[in-house]
Amino acid sequence: MAAEHRKLRFESIAAALAEAERLAASETRTTGQYSLGQIFEHLARTFEVVLKEREMPPSPLPMRVLSRLIRPMVLRKAMTGFKLPSKAQSVLWTSEAVSTEDGLQHLREAYEKFKATDPLPAHVFFGSMTRAQHDALQCRHFEGHLGFVHPVSA
Repeated sequence: MAAEHRKLRFESIAAALAEAERLAASETRTTGQYSLGQIFEHLARTFEVVLKEREMPPSPLPMRVLSRLIRPMVLRKAMTGFKLPSKAQSVLWTSEAVSTEDGLQHLREAYEKFKATDPLPAHVFFGSMTRAQHDALQCRHFEGHLGFVHPVSA
């Protein structure tokens, strides 16, 4: 059974970060296997991978070729439900508990570095991309993960 997921659409990373801030300031529940703090930590780590501050294991050649082919689709629509190879999983996700506050602070800091870096390096998986493509990819990434976070109604 698939985990419950909210449909989100962000036109900018600033809008995605505003949703993260809103979620952090309210009572939430998560569906899927990660806490809100772990999701924020993951989003921060992804910025660090883009900036080459955190090293990813190299992808096999067939995956690198496939990634270039699916990039246009990934830039348009959030993707959920796929499993990362274990080496990539250990770089991008923590199995340790992360408080919402710590995860959000790391996310804010990583985003500020991302925003200030120009030009951005080639993406480890998708190759050379424009700033607009990098931003769109981050927006889709936030949509996918923040969709598993649900505000709790009073």
